[in-house]
Amino acid sequence: MERSDRTYNKKRAVRGRITAKKKLKAVLTPVLALALALLCAACNFPGGLTEEPRSPAPAETESASPFVPFSPDPSMAVPDDRPGDGGRYTSVTLYYVTDEGYLLPVKAEIPWETGIAKACLARLVATAENSNALKRQGLNAPIPAGTRIELAISDGEARVNLLDMPALADYRAEQALFTAVVNTLTGFPSIDTVSVFINGNTAKTANGSSLPAHESALALNVENGTLPVSGSAKPVTLYFPNEAGSLFIPVTRYMEGGGLSKAIGALVSGTDGRGLRSCFPKDTLVLGAAIEGGILTVNLSKDFEAIADTPGLYDLAMQTVLLTAMPYGSIDEVRFTVNGRLFEPPEDIY
Repeated sequence: MERSDRTYNKKRAVRGRITAKKKLKAVLTPVLALALALLCAACNFPGGLTEEPRSPAPAETESASPFVPFSPDPSMAVPDDRPGDGGRYTSVTLYYVTDEGYLLPVKAEIPWETGIAKACLARLVATAENSNALKRQGLNAPIPAGTRIELAISDGEARVNLLDMPALADYRAEQALFTAVVNTLTGFPSIDTVSVFINGNTAKTANGSSLPAHESALALNVENGTLPVSGSAKPVTLYFPNEAGSLFIPVTRYMEGGGLSKAIGALVSGTDGRGLRSCFPKDTLVLGAAIEGGILTVNLSKDFEAIADTPGLYDLAMQTVLLTAMPYGSIDEVRFTVNGRLFEPPEDIY
């Protein structure tokens, strides 16, 4: 599972900057370790990752449940031939639940196999192998152990039937499961929408969740768990570290207007999300933000200087700014300025 490669340049002449390509590796290192753990564990999975050949879809009279399987789509993803790796691999994004209850997308390069989409869903099940690999990274599989999965794809629609699934603890856990399934599958170019069934049925769960029906990719970790009332509000993805600073969680906040400065301003304002950490000192204001020549410059009010009082906070702030700003342009460096002057952090701030 892939986390991009970015490290700080701590030389005195370039303090307060971050080299983007090197830093992203530092940001996402736990996910890379997770990838290796999962790939090793996958070698020992007892048969759960290979989709058996399907028989033709039964006639409607032979199925009393709303779940009517299709014939599988053979063009689920395009594998790469990598002789040096000894086989064919494909890049996928899987969704796991952090210990704080948030969904985290994890990019992985996994061995190619027939039925690759169902193999991806199998990696979301809390088997002993999956759970052991994930726990070391503060992550959890969203689908309860013991769940059997049926999957059929046709004309851009995936139908997932979850069989014998144990009840989940609450509404939030159910929503995490459904979002993980929908977003994992819609990551494949041949899947546009996903419908989920439980034991062939579409009834609401015991916790009141409606099952996804013809859903496209869903927003992650929507702040306050609600969608905006205003039709003009747009989703913006902000990144906040967990309390341990070990994972960076994407949070969807709906806002009026948009643009880089507005997104950075929302990030600096912090979050009340459970188990998440705000990285900027109280009352810090964003005076401007721009990307020029691959350099992201964030101009902040003097309140930002108090960041030097908390060891490690400057590093976290740099990483969250970088991740939040990446959709707005190509970034090679990040610089903080205070009232237009380059911020020179103390040497021990790291």
